Amino acid sequence: MTHSPDGLPAAARSRVEQQAASGVRSSLFSAPAAAAARSAGLLAVGEVFGGMVVNLGWTGTGCAWWSATGPTIGPATMLNRTAWRSPVTTSGGTTYAGFAPYVKAFESAWYGAVRRMLAEARALGAHGVVGVTVRRSRLDGSAWEFTALGTAVRSDDPLLVPYPKNRGDVWSTNLSVEDTASGILSGYAPGELLLGISVSTKHEDYELRTQRTSWVNGEVTGMTELIQAARAEALHRLERRASAAAGAQLVVTDLHLGEFETPCGEEKDLHAEATVIGSTLIPVPRYSRRAELSAVSTVIPLSDLSPRV
Repeated sequence: MTHSPDGLPAAARSRVEQQAASGVRSSLFSAPAAAAARSAGLLAVGEVFGGMVVNLGWTGTGCAWWSATGPTIGPATMLNRTAWRSPVTTSGGTTYAGFAPYVKAFESAWYGAVRRMLAEARALGAHGVVGVTVRRSRLDGSAWEFTALGTAVRSDDPLLVPYPKNRGDVWSTNLSVEDTASGILSGYAPGELLLGISVSTKHEDYELRTQRTSWVNGEVTGMTELIQAARAEALHRLERRASAAAGAQLVVTDLHLGEFETPCGEEKDLHAEATVIGSTLIPVPRYSRRAELSAVSTVIPLSDLSPRV
């Protein structure tokens, strides 16, 4: 793929140039959202998009329990399958085992689409992108398209939004325009859009298979452990990325869970994929306009209050 010096694909560069030449400032804002943006000193400069198609698959090295280690696994328990409980493993444990390569490829594509969107925003002279949505769509086989879409904005009031520390940096958030404006007016500047993802795995041991097929209502403890492990690690990966920004507040905006199975001979492995998305907010109290807003009346009478005779 041919890229321009600023990192944009040729098609994206052409779209940015046409948008800049037209003088039309498009956006994804509704009328209330546009009003909220103006209240916080934000002006839409255009819709921005980033996309990436990747080959996203997984080729395992066998059943999950074959490579498992620990005191619960040994000759006695392996022979007595009704007593053996398979462990729960996650994608973050090692570099190459299990779903670790899949998770790394997912993160690379997700952030790659966001980076290309931010490159478009930078080319339009924007300070940030609001209302970002990142989606994944399956194309064919193991080919997936990751897309990021949002509205690029500039600040016409430097007292409200702190400009990026490094020239050319662009902030991003998936918060709505209204929420972004509320944060700015309360002294919280948008920071960065972040992802946390994890895939946990558990072999369907005798206990788990019995619980899944039971007619008696009750907890399926193995599935509970599997799901909790995936969510906990996804949140941990998200929080670890957020901690890179000193003093940042993390707002978790989306938590998604998917489940699937893979064959293991005549048995099966169960998997849970958890993704967590959030945005960081940077406390900047000196940019708050609480004093100015307090002088604005928020009550407008909708009827004539004059005396009637």
